[in-house]
Amino acid sequence: MTKSSVRRFTYGDQFDPKKFSLIDILELCVTNSPDRYKLQGEIRSRYFEGHGQNPSQRDENSTKMAMNCVLSLNAYELIQFADNGKSYIITELAQNLLALKPDSLAIQRQFATHILTKLEGLLLARMIENIRARGEQVTLEYLGEEFNDLGIKIPPNSTYISTMREWLALVGVFRATGYEVNWDVIYDLLKVDADVVDELYTLSPEQKHFLLSLVSLDVQDFTPSNKIAKHTRSVYKIRLTTKNLVKDILEPLEQLGLIETQKTTIGRGAKPHLVKLTEKACNEILQPLIQNLASVTELTSADLNRSFESVVSDLNSTDKHIRGIALELLAVWIIRLLGLRFSRWRLRHWQATGGGEVDVLAASDKIIYNRWQIQCKNQQSRVGVDVIAKEVGLTFLTKADVVMVVTTSKFASDAVNYANQVNDVSRYYVILLEGDDIQRIVQDKTRVVDILNLKARRTFAKRELGRTDLGDEFIQEDEQPETIEELEEAFRKATID
Repeated sequence: MTKSSVRRFTYGDQFDPKKFSLIDILELCVTNSPDRYKLQGEIRSRYFEGHGQNPSQRDENSTKMAMNCVLSLNAYELIQFADNGKSYIITELAQNLLALKPDSLAIQRQFATHILTKLEGLLLARMIENIRARGEQVTLEYLGEEFNDLGIKIPPNSTYISTMREWLALVGVFRATGYEVNWDVIYDLLKVDADVVDELYTLSPEQKHFLLSLVSLDVQDFTPSNKIAKHTRSVYKIRLTTKNLVKDILEPLEQLGLIETQKTTIGRGAKPHLVKLTEKACNEILQPLIQNLASVTELTSADLNRSFESVVSDLNSTDKHIRGIALELLAVWIIRLLGLRFSRWRLRHWQATGGGEVDVLAASDKIIYNRWQIQCKNQQSRVGVDVIAKEVGLTFLTKADVVMVVTTSKFASDAVNYANQVNDVSRYYVILLEGDDIQRIVQDKTRVVDILNLKARRTFAKRELGRTDLGDEFIQEDEQPETIEELEEAFRKATID
C-alpha cells in the first residue's frame, strides 16, 4: 500500500454543528467561492475570532481553527480543493443540500446519509455495538484503536470521531450525549432493512470486490461471470480463481439475494455462469455503501470482535480460508495486547501465501517511536533461519526497528542463533514467539508483556553484560519453564556473576 492509498478517518477538526448550522456554513462556501483563503477569513471572523487565553496568540489560534474548519469541509466532501489547495469548488453534495432549503431537517438527514454510506458513519455505529457486545466501555481512545485495527488511520486524541457523532446525533442516529445507537433511524435513512446491512459486513474481501465490480459496471443484464472476475482482478488487484468462483463467490452472493445467476449449457465444454445484480443490490443507497466497505481492511468488525481463544483454535482448522483469517486476527491481537497501532498489511490477501503466513506493520508511539514488523507463520514444521533472514532483510523497505516472528510451531536452532546474532550486533531487535508462548498467552493474555519483557532482558544481558552464551544456556528445549515465575528465575540465575 502506498502512502497516498492509506485510508484515514474523515478529518473533522473545528467542524462543530453546535457552532454553526450546515445551511449557514454552506452559504458561506457559496458566497466566497472559489477563494479558499477568503472563505477561511470569513469563517474566522464569524465563528473563531478572539479564541485563546493568551492575547498575543489569539490571531494565530483563530486563524488555525478556521483553517481546520475549511479542511473539514473538504474532508466531508462539501467543497473540493483545486489549484493546489488555493481555491475550491462547491461539490454536487453541497448543491443538493442547499436545494433543500429551508427544510433544515431534510438537509441534516441527507448529510447524515452521506456520512453513513460514503464516510465511516455506519462503521462507527457497528463498532460501538461490537464494543458493547463485548461488555466493554465505549471510549474515544478505544474506538480509535478499533479503527486502526481495521486499517483506517486515526491520530490519538483527535476529535474526528466526536465530530462525526455530533452530526449524526442531529438526526437521532445517536442520543444528544453518549454512544447509544438508534438503528431504526439508520435503517430509515438508508431505506434498507437490517438484514441487508448485516449481510454486507459478512462478505469476504473477494465477495465484496466482485460485487463492487458488478456495481461499478452496473450489470443489470446477464453477463459472463469470468468477465466480471477479470475486472475485479485488474481493477482491484484481488486474487480470484476461476475454479472456485461459483462456490466461493457466486453461490454466497446469490444466497444473500444480491445477485442472480444462470448456468449456460449451450455449446461444447464448460461455460461460465451468467450473473447480474438483483433489484435489492441496485439500491442507490446500497451502492456507495458497498464501495465504502470494500476499501476497509479485509478483516471485518465481526472478525475483530472474536476472542483470542477462538482465533487460536481456528489456526488448526482444516479450512484454508479459516486458517488464513485466524492468522491475520492473531497479528491484530498481538498488536492490541502490546498497545501498538496498526499501520498496514504487507501481504493483505491470505490466498497470496496459501493461508501460511501474514505480515503486518505496526507502530508504538509510547515514549519512543518504534516501527514493528510482525510476521505470523502457521505451519507444523519448525521455522528455519531463512524466514528470519528474509524478515531482517526486508527492514530496508519497511524501515522497521523491531521484527517479531510468531509461529504456531517452534523455531529451528539456526533460526534462534541467527536472531540472537542480529540482536547482538545490529540496531534491530528480533523477537521470536512460538507455539508454547501462544498457549501461555491464551491462558492469561497479560503474560504477553511479561514474556516480551523477559526476552528483552535476555537481549540486554547479552549486549550489555557480555553473556554471549545466554541464549543456549538460558532455556533448554527439554526443560522449558511453564510459568513466568520460572522464566524470571531462569533469567536471574543466568545473569548472576
